[in-house]
Amino acid sequence: MKSALAAMVSLACAWTCLAVQPGTGQPAAKKRGGAENAPVVWKLKFTEDFNGTKLDEKLWTRIGQGTSDWNRNMSLRPDLVAVKGGQLHAYGVKNNDLSADKRSVLTGGVTTKGHFAVKYGKVEIKCKLEGQKGAWPAIWMMPEPPAPNWPNGGEIDIIERLNFDDFVYHTVHSGWTAKNKNDPPNGGKGSIKQNDWNVYAIEWTPEQIVWKVNGKTTHSYAKVGDDPARFPWTTPFYLKIDMQLGGAWVGAIDESTLPTAMHVDWVKFYSGSRGGKTFTEFLDKRK
Repeated sequence: MKSALAAMVSLACAWTCLAVQPGTGQPAAKKRGGAENAPVVWKLKFTEDFNGTKLDEKLWTRIGQGTSDWNRNMSLRPDLVAVKGGQLHAYGVKNNDLSADKRSVLTGGVTTKGHFAVKYGKVEIKCKLEGQKGAWPAIWMMPEPPAPNWPNGGEIDIIERLNFDDFVYHTVHSGWTAKNKNDPPNGGKGSIKQNDWNVYAIEWTPEQIVWKVNGKTTHSYAKVGDDPARFPWTTPFYLKIDMQLGGAWVGAIDESTLPTAMHVDWVKFYSGSRGGKTFTEFLDKRK
């Protein structure tokens, strides 16, 4: 009898340890007791609604050229990022002035780096993505300096979209995921309304990161164990919004159908609390 009872307890423990997030196949975040097991409450911190006529340089900086696939065609040319009609517009264009810049295509993007960052919280973006062969628009987050070299400090890709796909990619990168992409799976997909507005979000707590598209949970990545390398998203992260073109992942660009663009109606930042205790931290350097 004692042997049978022990076996039943062992089996129950096994099922508990293998618990997953509903609909994601991801390990569930660890259950906690008392007030810490209360549901998360999100409270709006502020909204960037782009209602002005120019970029708010207290919050945003334009992204310049780099040597990676994602920023190889980035440019500080003023017309590649515009605020008008209550929206932010980031463009990808054919370069018609090779005397000023030898690159055949140019793209625009912005970042809150050095201005505003968040540690744990909810970030929500209403955005419309134009389809284009070779287009790779992205909304993502990186650790505010100082931070370990990539990918050890972590990266959160809220969305990336390729070409004319009817879905977006959600991904996290870290030193752990570089070698263990499926323990747990570091990426997922979310269906979108093509050529229309979609609301993309992450809900980031000390236990997990959850992605949502139009209010529907589409992916999650839970903290597993106590090894900090497995969950380095414990410092403030800044936001990037950029209209990328070309690269090994997305493939060749059809320059004959340019320009293309991504349009952002608003960006919202929320603080999170559980049991009346706030766990979000904002690094706000705006003056």
